[in-house]
Amino acid sequence: MTTEMRCLLGASLGFLSGVVMGLGLGVLVAPQSGSRTRRHLRTMVEDMSEQAGEWVEDAKVALEDLIDRGKKLVAKER
Repeated sequence: MTTEMRCLLGASLGFLSGVVMGLGLGVLVAPQSGSRTRRHLRTMVEDMSEQAGEWVEDAKVALEDLIDRGKKLVAKER
């Protein structure tokens, strides 16, 4: 993994962590009933879980593409 990719991954994880913490704090201090807050949290977790699954699939595809390109490059050099 190149330094550029590590930097991008670190920035992405930092941003995502900030978003999650901000949303969590916003929900916890919102003036709503407990059951409504729990329902809202459940929906948020389900949405974030779905989005994380999509990001994992995108990362798998990108990694597989990178591996294929690397294999082709090695085969070409032989």
